[in-house]
Amino acid sequence: MTIELDKAADRPEAVQTPPPSKTSRKTTHNTTRKAPGKLAGWLGALPLLVFLSVFLIAPIATNIFTSFRVDGQFSLEPMAKLFEPQYRDAFIQTINLSLLTAAVGGVLGFILAWALATGTKPAWLRNLVLSFSAVASQMGGVALAFAFIATLGVQGLATRIILSLTGWNLSENIQLASFFGLALVYLYFQVPLMAILMLPAFGSLKKQWPEAAYSLGASRFRYLADVALPIMWPPIVGALLLLFANSFSAYATAYALAGGRVNLVPILIGFFISGDVMADESFAAALVTGMIVIVVAAMGLRTLLERRTNKWLR
Repeated sequence: MTIELDKAADRPEAVQTPPPSKTSRKTTHNTTRKAPGKLAGWLGALPLLVFLSVFLIAPIATNIFTSFRVDGQFSLEPMAKLFEPQYRDAFIQTINLSLLTAAVGGVLGFILAWALATGTKPAWLRNLVLSFSAVASQMGGVALAFAFIATLGVQGLATRIILSLTGWNLSENIQLASFFGLALVYLYFQVPLMAILMLPAFGSLKKQWPEAAYSLGASRFRYLADVALPIMWPPIVGALLLLFANSFSAYATAYALAGGRVNLVPILIGFFISGDVMADESFAAALVTGMIVIVVAAMGLRTLLERRTNKWLR
């Protein structure tokens, strides 16, 4: 009898398989649901991907391809021409202008963001500054250039009023068609852009952190140095890099104000694309490629800093 029971136990059909658990059934059900969800997500992103491909990736690829071709043949001449003194000076001038406006605009914008984040009264003034910052950060081009010419130009409104009241000709000291004149105009949109970029960073500082630091005996300076600054410096540097790229790629404002009187890369590109005498499509593409390299490097560094910030704020 015992031997028969043992043999029956050895047979495969005698072994009973336990029913699948609820967890395994749930996992299988979720796996089958994920596939349509992923497909729907890709379909939803398809219009954006098509837009980026047509208006961003394809133009960049075409520009890089053009920068290595002369008369239909592969050539390194356009890229090598970038290192000639006058064009190297244009990159240096553009980088210096971008660094100056990013530094000054970053400091002033940081102070403005701090005032907006910590100040609550009067509410109408805070809302007004926020609204103005949102608009001014996106303003530029010919409209901005005309506004400054009408205000601070040779016959500008502010220039004429100050001249009639004090006898001081403001246009002799502030020349808009110069390096520092352009820097002054660029600050109009750099300062509010920095403020808009820094407001979320100020919002990420939790109120419990200074209270905890003060309760443990830390001073205000100690809290700022050991807690706030390590968390805030990645978004600060990231915002400064974005300001640098924003200024570096500005064209319409500089062209409307200075024309060819300031040696900047965006202005040179316009001359080589649309100029009757200086037209050179290949070299214009090479200039654009040089700008792309610098802007991509700045934005890549900013992306790395954003990842560091996200680790702190998890």
